[in-house]
Amino acid sequence: MAAAQNARLTNPLTGGQERHFNTQPLSRSRARHSHSPLPVPELNTKHAMATASPAARSPAALLALAAVTLIIPLATAAAAAAACSDADRDALLSIRAALSESHLGVFSSWKETTDCCSGWYGVSCDPTNGHVADLSLRGEADDAVMAPSGRPASGVMSGYISDAVCRLDHLSSLIIADWKQITGPIPSCVAEDLPYLRILELPGNRLTGEIPSSIGSLSRLTVLNLADNLLTGEIPPSITSLMSLKHLDLANNRLTGHVPDDFGELAMLSRALLGRNRLSGPIPASVSKMPRLADLDLSENQLAGVIPDGLGSGGHVLTSVYLGANRLSGRIPASLLRNSGLGIVNLSRNALEGDVPDVFTPESYFMLLDLSRNRLTGGVPRSLAGAAYVGHLDLSHNRLCGAIPAGPPFDHLDAESFGGNSCLCGGPLGKCT
Repeated sequence: MAAAQNARLTNPLTGGQERHFNTQPLSRSRARHSHSPLPVPELNTKHAMATASPAARSPAALLALAAVTLIIPLATAAAAAAACSDADRDALLSIRAALSESHLGVFSSWKETTDCCSGWYGVSCDPTNGHVADLSLRGEADDAVMAPSGRPASGVMSGYISDAVCRLDHLSSLIIADWKQITGPIPSCVAEDLPYLRILELPGNRLTGEIPSSIGSLSRLTVLNLADNLLTGEIPPSITSLMSLKHLDLANNRLTGHVPDDFGELAMLSRALLGRNRLSGPIPASVSKMPRLADLDLSENQLAGVIPDGLGSGGHVLTSVYLGANRLSGRIPASLLRNSGLGIVNLSRNALEGDVPDVFTPESYFMLLDLSRNRLTGGVPRSLAGAAYVGHLDLSHNRLCGAIPAGPPFDHLDAESFGGNSCLCGGPLGKCT
């Protein structure tokens, strides 16, 4: 709990200085997070010189004393400069005015007469200049405000995201997540006026409209999460300009159009979650060349064409692939099932055909392998018997034939894993005749 309440963040504007991210209400956090300067004792330099020993009156000692007299007022001035800027406080108050949350009192600490860098829930500032660097308001959190009884609450907030957020032009992270009833568009200025933004998370609301077309201008962005909204339109082509992007989640919206052909240019991307939209067209071949891609979810769209050859051939990085419930055809690439790093593969409910590649090895470890409801032919791959582990296997509703191999993993699977095929037999389906 303490770690969540006082997360240590890195500020891109101060060359890596650390600061505490305050998620406590004012009454419980003022003592620990106050930016008020400490009292500074007066220094009587004449008295100090008069009573000092001869050694203390040496040139070196005089220089040291002079330095102290300069440093103290400078430190006091620096501490005063850390107070919230008037412009940022006004912007935050405009953001608050556009939103409504009455049950948990998320905004109760946001008072016009107080320092927004000291005690405002969800607000964190750069201590060197008083600019707001992080705004984090999560509807499902486990801090003292969102979980006053010790149990995580599920907050509800209505209203819209004001374009006043773009006046916080030193923002490093903007998180307004899981409030369920926030509506309206994503302000287009977010992609134009926040050059230092590294994290943009707005999931779990009811945002509408399109993703800002100039989203690719956010050159420092590492996390883009807009999942679980009502966004429409296409994925902006400029998104492939986000060379620092590591996490992309656009799942469960109403996005249409194609996945950009040059999607594979996102060389730093680790998670690409685009499932449960209305995307069409092919899976870009460039996806198979993404060196850091670990999780790929394109399920429940209207994608057509073949699974790119070479998907999964880039070593052991790729761990999960969800391509189910599309209109994919052609064969399953052998490279995909040969990849010993993969733990989850779901290709179900497509129109895939041909044999299941018989390429499993003693290093194969599948928590889930679902190839059901396709047009696969041939037999059950015998090399599966040599896999290190197969937890859930579903080959049902295909056109497979022949005997199911004996031994593990087949001996712990039930008939539902193989049902609805042309002429499979053995194992849980009974003896072959």
